[in-house]
Amino acid sequence: MKYLSGQEICVGDNVIADKSEGVIVCVIDTKQFTEKYSEGWAYLEKGCLVETKEMGLIHYPESDEDLILKNRK
Repeated sequence: MKYLSGQEICVGDNVIADKSEGVIVCVIDTKQFTEKYSEGWAYLEKGCLVETKEMGLIHYPESDEDLILKNRK
């Protein structure tokens, strides 16, 4: 899965998701999961999960203009 900019989405990326700051916690397409969000989320089949303080957990099934890479660790 990639951002609209063409960069790969990776677990740990700091992002802006629907105008809220967040962190990528799962990339289901490439089977990347944090300890907190394990493979139990693979039932979603595709996309990524973003954890935000304001809105909680957001699932993006595909690339979205509202998901922007802020920085990478």
